[in-house]
Amino acid sequence: MKKLIYIILPALLLSTSCKKTLDQQPQASLDATTAYTTRQGVEAGISGVYDGIQQTGYMTVNFLIFPDLYADNLTWTGTFPTWSQVFNKTILADNTDINTIWNNIYNTINRANNIIAAAPAISDPAFLKDRAIGECEAIRAMAYFDLIRMFGGGPTGYNQPGGVGVPLRLEPTITTTTANARVARSSEAEVFTQILKDLEDAITRLPATNSVGRVNKNVAIALKSRVQLYRAAWADAETLATTIISSTAPAYTLVSGASYGTIYTGKNTTESIWELQYNATDANNIAFYYYPTSAGGRNEISSSTNLRDAFETGDLRKNVNFSTAPASKQLKYSQVNPGIDDVMMFRLSEIYLTRAESRAMQNNFTGALADLNVIRLRAGLAASVAANQADLLTAIRKERRLELAHEGQRFFDLRRYNQTGITQTFRNLFPIPQSEVLNSGGTVVQNSGY
Repeated sequence: MKKLIYIILPALLLSTSCKKTLDQQPQASLDATTAYTTRQGVEAGISGVYDGIQQTGYMTVNFLIFPDLYADNLTWTGTFPTWSQVFNKTILADNTDINTIWNNIYNTINRANNIIAAAPAISDPAFLKDRAIGECEAIRAMAYFDLIRMFGGGPTGYNQPGGVGVPLRLEPTITTTTANARVARSSEAEVFTQILKDLEDAITRLPATNSVGRVNKNVAIALKSRVQLYRAAWADAETLATTIISSTAPAYTLVSGASYGTIYTGKNTTESIWELQYNATDANNIAFYYYPTSAGGRNEISSSTNLRDAFETGDLRKNVNFSTAPASKQLKYSQVNPGIDDVMMFRLSEIYLTRAESRAMQNNFTGALADLNVIRLRAGLAASVAANQADLLTAIRKERRLELAHEGQRFFDLRRYNQTGITQTFRNLFPIPQSEVLNSGGTVVQNSGY
């Protein structure tokens, strides 16, 4: 996704004083009050929404990595004190990387808000209005869901009485004086209501297919299925998952077990429902943080031995998730310079596991076991013979860990199960950045315990 770049022309540095330079508006930036009045302006703005997801604090590094680092899939091998806090479960409210996550996700929401507000007024017949609004509604829903997963809910999980939410900012914020800049936290239930509202409208607006790397109807359906899994709305999660599994336009199929690694190296395989696109001119630095200095990386994190030992003998996924070359790393993100690995947002295997869990929770053991075994057999393992609900759920949860390792889901799953192992249970919620609390004048209340 091409990034929108804001440039101050070098000539300004030669012809003005420092104060005047700081007073200058970026010459190549877009004024939101005028830029979104044409089809071309709105379409450029939509690219900016996708670029928001690709910020360092969102899916390009922090939000992707920290849920595995805060759990049991990764170990900290570097020197960043902010990452040490995550690994040791001692996060402080002034942790700058947590602040970056919060700000980058809200920045993405604000970009989406601008498009959702502007698109209805565009009369150009070439403008695909419903698609534009649907894409941004789905992305806004995802962003709020991600905020809830990290900063909301309760000490023992999600979708429980008294769960805390985050500020719902649904109007474009153009200046720092906009009233929208200071919004109190909504409840978790209120945020989920907004998420579902956005997704339901997006599903009606989006086409079945879209450009590579863009949100389509099935992406919105897959996201809603994931949301309903967290809300324990088992029947709806199952129905939505079935819609994806049964889709014919497009149709999704699992990559063979022998080719498992190509899901990540091949880009946009038949298993991919949505992945963020990266290339040499629009690269990421995910592999850089994993890989050793001998491979041009920083060596900040490694796959844990706990993850390694969770794989059964003969599991075809093991070396992809706990590699031997380079040792103790992984092969889902392996391109250090340039970082051209795509980031997987949704793929078919997760949908099978969503349906398996939803069916198990509804006592449909036969259906749940069949879905679980689709994933196990693809991994080169024997079919599970779990005979009761408890054993079946244990097996499904294990497969979610192994199948989705390094994809930013592990800690959030442990929160769903209330199995994080954190004795200071307030730390199951990440702290609201202290700067947010202070800048809001106390309107935004800190999570209890921090």
